[in-house]
Formats: sequence, C-alpha cells, structure tokens
Amino acid sequence: MIQYLPSLAGVALLSFAFTKLLIPISHATGLLDRPQGRKAHHGTVPLVGGIAIYLSVLFCAVLFLNLPESFIGIALICGLITFIGALDDRYPVHPYYRLTMQLIAGVSLATISGSSLRDLGDLAGFGAINLGLFAIPFTAVAITGLCNAYNMVDGIDGLAGSLTIVSLLSLLVLANGQAPDNQVALLAYMATSIGVFLLFNLTVGPFAKTKVFMGDAGSTFLGCAVAIAMIQFTQSRHAVIQPATALWLVAIPLMDMASTMVRRVRKGRSPFHADRTHLHHILMRAGFSQRQALMAIVLVATILAGIGILLERVWPQSEAVSFALFLVAFGLYFQFIFKHAFKFARTVRRLIFDRRATETRAGI
Repeated sequence: MIQYLPSLAGVALLSFAFTKLLIPISHATGLLDRPQGRKAHHGTVPLVGGIAIYLSVLFCAVLFLNLPESFIGIALICGLITFIGALDDRYPVHPYYRLTMQLIAGVSLATISGSSLRDLGDLAGFGAINLGLFAIPFTAVAITGLCNAYNMVDGIDGLAGSLTIVSLLSLLVLANGQAPDNQVALLAYMATSIGVFLLFNLTVGPFAKTKVFMGDAGSTFLGCAVAIAMIQFTQSRHAVIQPATALWLVAIPLMDMASTMVRRVRKGRSPFHADRTHLHHILMRAGFSQRQALMAIVLVATILAGIGILLERVWPQSEAVSFALFLVAFGLYFQFIFKHAFKFARTVRRLIFDRRATETRAGI
C-alpha cells in the first residue's frame, strides 16, 4: 500500500482539474441545479462533482494500479450508473426507468465481472446462507438499494460524500494488510477524490467561490461503488470482512432510505416521492444548521461503523450477534426517528432554543 501513497496526489490533482474543466461544460449543456421547490441554495450550481470523481478515479486506476481484467466490467457498470444519473440531472428521468437501469447494472455485475452476492454469512447462527440461483437477483437488488440509499441521503451539502468516506475508510482499515494492495489503494483513491469534491461542495477556504454539487450522477455512482466494494471484500477470494459487518459500514444510508420509504408508502405516496422527511430534515427542524446536521449524522455513522469494525476484529465469529445488534440499532432508529420524528424534533428544538435563550440572558 505504501508504494501507492504518492499517486494519491495525482488523484487529488486530477479530481481538481476535472472539476474545473467540467464547470464551463455544465453551463454550456445546462447541467445545472437551479433553486426551486425544496431547494434553498442561491444561484445555479454545476452538477459535475460526481462525474469528476468517477473520471479521476478511473484515470488514476488505469495509470497507477495493476488491476485485474474484471475491473473493466466494473468501470463500465459504474460508468452506466453515472451516465443515467447525469441524464436525470439534465432531463429528469422517471424513477422506474432509472430503477430498471440500476437493476440491469446489478445483473451485469454478477454476469460480466463475476462479482455477486452469493453468501450472506451466518446471520441466523445456523450456518452460512448460500443464495445459489438467487445470487444474481440479490446482487441486482443490493446494487440498486445502495444506489438509491446514497441518492436519497444526498440532501444537504457534504452528506453523501462524507458518509461514503466513512464507509470507504472503514473498509480500508479492515482490508489493509489483508487484501491485495492495489484493491486497497482503489478505496483510498475514491476517498481522496471525494475529499477534493467536498472542498468545492462545502466551499472551504480558496474553494469558496466555486461551489459544485455531485448530482444524481455522483450520489448513485457512490452508492454503486460502495456496494461493489462491499461485495468484493465479503464474497471474493480476497474476502476480509463478514457480510454482517458491511451493514454497519453503510448503516445510516440504509436506515434513512428504509424509514423514509416506509413513511411515504404509509401515506399512500410513491416510495420515490420527494419530500422533507429524511434524517437531515428532522435535525434541521430541530434547530440544527446544515453544517451541524452534517457533523451530527457523520458522527453517528462513524460510531456505527466503529461498532462494526470492533465486532469484526474482536469477535469475527459472531456474525449472528453482529447482525442481531444491527437489527436492534435499526429498530431504535426506526422507533425514535420514524415513529416519533416530530416529537423528537420539537424536543431538541426546545432544548436548543432554551439553551440559547439562557446564554443570551447571561450575556454569553
């Protein structure tokens, strides 16, 4: 892995270059996000962050990493997801068409690249659950699920990118020294490129005047990439983690998607109907600023990922226990965020405003 560290600078530079190059192209092609409806940002913002991440990682992987031939198929599948997302950014694509293409990408991953979700591990404590003939459809559903999970969670600046970095770095910690160095380096390449995007997206320092969004092209690509990484590191001959551990590494996007979709269906709406019921919306109703909501969610995601890493490292034979604890965490999330979301928001808002009022009276 050490030999690949200098190439991370190349990833960062190329990510920066692609972003700057794509900004004028986005204005020429109309690939822009304009404030309307639920969108509260000011002015038009280029939707090129995701495309820049994909291109920079692809180019640097080809230049610096000696990856197996299966990487070609994976790169094409990720490119398809990114392209469909870019089309949706420019010309809104019906959710079911987009869903169909994501399912096709998942099937293609299992058939073309040979990567599939064949074994769910010992989730129930009675032995490994082998999917057999269901491996291909299960893989397609897993890819589609994470594509949409990261797409749905991408509601405030920096959130989808930061959650992806949490997942990738957690996987890197577990895979380093256990998996081939070039595959571990690819995780670092992704995290580095996303980090450059976050500088633009969060308008940090000298990047303050050049804001970009990742768009659906970026969020769905990140979801697809994380899903493929989880499959690679749980199913291949270089498997380094248990399938149950992977759930902890993507906990917040999964929980947020499931809770939001259930809430929409119970209200008689399409599960893909856009609304303001995601976790970040609830926190912002509670009085958090966007940046505070971002930090709070990333902190919780990091804690959950840390639990997964701890269980994997300290008690690797405890797949059933890890899965059971994940279901408990999911149940708590569902109970407090889904069933009592607005009561939770009112309580936190009251606590925040009471503290601010007290500080104001005390002259702090």
